[in-house]
Amino acid sequence: MTVKFANASEAYLSVLTLVAGADQSGSLEERDFLFNKVKGLAIFGNPSTADFSKLLGKVTDAVYAGVAQQDGEFTSAGIDALLGEVKATLSPDLRKSLVQIAGELGGTDGGDASEAALLDKIRRALG
Repeated sequence: MTVKFANASEAYLSVLTLVAGADQSGSLEERDFLFNKVKGLAIFGNPSTADFSKLLGKVTDAVYAGVAQQDGEFTSAGIDALLGEVKATLSPDLRKSLVQIAGELGGTDGGDASEAALLDKIRRALG
């Protein structure tokens, strides 16, 4: 399975969805970061909180339905496939921004080893 994006903003959010879920739980800090910082990025066109929430829910559903999982965790091959689609969709400048924002998101709640490994994979794939 793969995830298809309607636009660059969906591709961008798909990676952040992976980061937020890497430690098996989205934290309040991650939610606040998404709604206070990410929502304001130019790529999203200044949506209302409700519209951003709807977009985030749509992308999260697509990621969980489309990225291969085993025992409730995304597989390495599934993550690689998603990152390949994201790389093909985003401009170099958006990929650079995404790598930075993903790192910031990962640091909001302290992170763990699986989140750190994912962030390294994102840097290698998109950097």
